[in-house]
Amino acid sequence: MKGPRTMKATRTLIASALLLAASLASAQMPAALRDANAPAAGDWAKASAILRAAIECREPLPPVASVLGTFGLTNKQLDGDHKLPEALTVFGSLKVSAISIFHGDEEEGSSYTVQPVGAKLAEVAKAADLKKDGPRYVRKVKGGIVEASEPQPGTVQLACIRGGGHE
Repeated sequence: MKGPRTMKATRTLIASALLLAASLASAQMPAALRDANAPAAGDWAKASAILRAAIECREPLPPVASVLGTFGLTNKQLDGDHKLPEALTVFGSLKVSAISIFHGDEEEGSSYTVQPVGAKLAEVAKAADLKKDGPRYVRKVKGGIVEASEPQPGTVQLACIRGGGHE
């Protein structure tokens, strides 16, 4: 029994030492490096207009500094799920608080998907001027489509899909 206890104590000691070393290194790091991915003042004001245009499928979403800064990104890769710093109004009346971004190649296309807060599918379709197409609503736009659907009861999704054969 002495062996396993000694092994556990050694692991605990090593883990504690590594945690202490990481804490000290972080404390000594210059603020500019430590906060490199923190949003800059004014990022949201610039990014909100760019994000609105992308969600409304008027423009592709570029990896510009204001958008990257809003999401705390430093690698120019926008893919993933992102919480917005404050609610964004799209299509005049729909409030969104998060966005899911997928940037594929030309064959795969790109998509920007949101879930309008508290909106029913019919309300989303009306606000975005979509037409019924089976279980979903769509509208063709230059370079893609705007689509609204209800993948699960009570969950409404609105997406801009660009490229990937949706032109």
